[in-house]
Amino acid sequence: MAEIMSERTRPMPRPDAPSGNGLGLGSVSGLFRSLADDITRLFTQEVQLAKAEVSVAVRDLKAGVLSLAIGLGVLLAGVGFLLLSAVYALSLVVQPWLAALIVGGVVSLVGIVLLLKAKKSLDPKAMVPERTIESLRRDQEMVKRSVA
Repeated sequence: MAEIMSERTRPMPRPDAPSGNGLGLGSVSGLFRSLADDITRLFTQEVQLAKAEVSVAVRDLKAGVLSLAIGLGVLLAGVGFLLLSAVYALSLVVQPWLAALIVGGVVSLVGIVLLLKAKKSLDPKAMVPERTIESLRRDQEMVKRSVA
């Protein structure tokens, strides 16, 4: 990234610098060649900068995903212990096997409800951008009317 910045801050040749034709101005073809070189260099530098930014973003994304996975693992362990304590507490009132069955059944029902809700929200029909499609239809009709 430092070499990108050093190339960007390099002084540009002045257009009024002597060029050897005696007039103090570069030839038109020389100016166009210089312009093409500058555009190529600028484009190359922009691509290098974009690559550097993307690699930093990917590195940060990897770190975030790793943190998320570790957090979810710890959370899962905590939920497991909470459910275990619910079984122990319920076993003071009913038989331990029945307490485990009740807690397991309730947790399973909650999981099923959450999965069904997630499945419904991931339905392809729910992801269709209705307003955008309608807006594009109106734009298409307007263009047809203005052309006709």
